[in-house]
Amino acid sequence: MDAVMLLTLVMILGGPVFWWVLRRTATYRSAPGANAGSLVMLVSLVLFIVAGLIMFFSALDSTAGTVGRALWLFAGLLAIWATGKWSFALPAIVDRWSARHEAMLLAQAEAGNPQAAYALGLGLKMRGDQAGSRRWLQQAAEAGLTSAQWDLGRLVEETDGLAAAKPWFMAAAANGHPGAQRLLAAGGPYDVPNG
Repeated sequence: MDAVMLLTLVMILGGPVFWWVLRRTATYRSAPGANAGSLVMLVSLVLFIVAGLIMFFSALDSTAGTVGRALWLFAGLLAIWATGKWSFALPAIVDRWSARHEAMLLAQAEAGNPQAAYALGLGLKMRGDQAGSRRWLQQAAEAGLTSAQWDLGRLVEETDGLAAAKPWFMAAAANGHPGAQRLLAAGGPYDVPNG
């Protein structure tokens, strides 16, 4: 076995191992960064597999073999970029954008914009900040935003139970939210007849 063949074999087997190690050591500062990174990591794994198959089934000095090695290199760079190992990696870019976006939403929500308060509340809920989420969803719900009333009801139901959430579901149902109307209909968890 010559050196090129050995290197090709290492590349075929090492690509997925390299991908797995990067995936296990990835650090993300936010949920959007993690979601973006995960999608790109999936693409890089598919590219590693395709590159490995191309290299395995083609001659070492053929054009297909060269394409396979180039694809393997691209998959590796993509995996590194997706896991945040570079300062200009995808999760870092998403985190920076998310921080700017959140600051803009916060300023608008504090100025009384119910749509901004709702968007901020949903973002904080995704991040696991239930207290912050509840504050902004409640501001939007009290301003009459139907979707905020529904989402606040769902959040309150998770934390305080059905009885505490019922007023928010009733407000959403009164404003025409179909999920709240089904929930409050006869036979639903609250078993409140329509009418």
